[in-house]
Amino acid sequence: MQSLHDIKKRIQSIGETGQITKAMQLISVAKMRKANEKYELNARYFDRVRATLEDILAHTGTLEHPYLVPRKTDRAAYVVIASDTGMAGEYNHRVLNFALEEVRKGNPEKIYTIGFMARDFFERNGLPPDAQFLYSAQDPTLSDARRIMMYLVDLFDSKKVDRVYIIYTRHEKTGNRAAKLKLLPLEASDFDDIRPVRHSQETWDFEPDPKTVFDLLVPQCVLGLVYSTLTQSVRCEHAERQAAMQHASDNASEMLNKLELEFHRARQAAITTEIAEISAAGINRED
Repeated sequence: MQSLHDIKKRIQSIGETGQITKAMQLISVAKMRKANEKYELNARYFDRVRATLEDILAHTGTLEHPYLVPRKTDRAAYVVIASDTGMAGEYNHRVLNFALEEVRKGNPEKIYTIGFMARDFFERNGLPPDAQFLYSAQDPTLSDARRIMMYLVDLFDSKKVDRVYIIYTRHEKTGNRAAKLKLLPLEASDFDDIRPVRHSQETWDFEPDPKTVFDLLVPQCVLGLVYSTLTQSVRCEHAERQAAMQHASDNASEMLNKLELEFHRARQAAITTEIAEISAAGINRED
């Protein structure tokens, strides 16, 4: 049996750890709520942008546009979103292993990472990223998303790559899962889930012309997709960190209960031993 001093030290240590995990859990709840609010706040605008693009495609027949035409070459760019820190359950493990599998079976020309965990993971696996979008994983802003969007659109426009994918974590009713989203080029099927702004039988006039309007809206569409994947990922990260910290806090409480019981038993044994020694000393004195 451990000494009373050792048990007290363990109780103190585990108690302090439990306080830390509880604080981290509460912080993750707040950050998850904030990320969800960001996503909901901007989703309506970006959905309208996508709906307008869908209307342009519906009312112009076969629009010839560089953002819509698949290229003969097949060089791909992958953007992978993970977190800057660990202690988030399966969050990083799931998305990074999924990303590695997708990258290896694709034709990666460029690899970009968001989050230090993603950068370190690809470096360990012999695929050092071409660039890292710093400080965009923990608290993504529209400015972060716009900076990433402009970089990727320029990469595509300059024909350095022919396809652009983003790999992130998506929240679903059944739980979080890793997902791959194609940013460029666009396809008509990408807008099947969007309700058009106007009915298809109406006539539209695009000024100055459909292609120019499309040129202006596509970057906004890509911006919306990038921002959506960033905010969804950080929401999933904090949801899993909250669950992990809750599990750690529960384990700490369980260990504390066991140690406190062990402490009381050890103290009772010490008292019993001391009483027995005093009684024995008294008997010896009488003899």
